[in-house]
Amino acid sequence: MKQIIASIIISFLLATGVLAETCPAMMMQIDQMLAETKQLSPEQVKEIKTLRIQGEQAFKEGNQEECQKLLSQAIELLG
Repeated sequence: MKQIIASIIISFLLATGVLAETCPAMMMQIDQMLAETKQLSPEQVKEIKTLRIQGEQAFKEGNQEECQKLLSQAIELLG
């Protein structure tokens, strides 16, 4: 039983660490894609930047799942 609980805790810690590293990489990807993409309307750019800002805020607050969700939406809009 102790081994199962330890395995669950270790799995959770590893998963959280992976998400924590993923968000900054996604933010850099969005920034790069925005700099390279010229075919977006001003409204699209505004929405993408808003999602990126919200994602960064979620990351700073320790909410990696929300961060990843928001940043994924921004990347999807970038195509």
